[in-house]
Amino acid sequence: MLLKTQKKLTLLFLLSAGISSGCKKNSPVNAGVPNVAVNATVNVSTNASLQTIGGWGYVFGGYDNIIVFCNAQDSYLAFDRGCPYDCTTNSKAVLNVQAGGITAKCPVCGTTYSLYSGTITSNGPGTLALKQYTINYSNYPPLIYISN
Repeated sequence: MLLKTQKKLTLLFLLSAGISSGCKKNSPVNAGVPNVAVNATVNVSTNASLQTIGGWGYVFGGYDNIIVFCNAQDSYLAFDRGCPYDCTTNSKAVLNVQAGGITAKCPVCGTTYSLYSGTITSNGPGTLALKQYTINYSNYPPLIYISN
């Protein structure tokens, strides 16, 4: 009788372990880009790509570096290049700005994000918007200060 009870408990344990590990397959790998200190400066006058609306550039800093995007005259947005879905578990999950310059895509999970808002624009497993950093702009000289 004791042997049957042990077998039933073992079977129950293995079954519950299988069910719980199966649920993890469909959940996001990560809940966003980790917080890191950010303090970067970009000189707009020496970056031609940032001098026009829709222009963009990569900047050193953040978790996986930063995308700076010109969304209006003298107005900029800054997003971390780390994919919010899986950047901490896959070093290749770094966003690349796509042709046309208004979206960025993760080469690992395939999620695409708008550079005008940081929100998801395509079907992919990602559910979180891009990590956005604070921008302060100075007209003279034209400098972008990026922080968090």
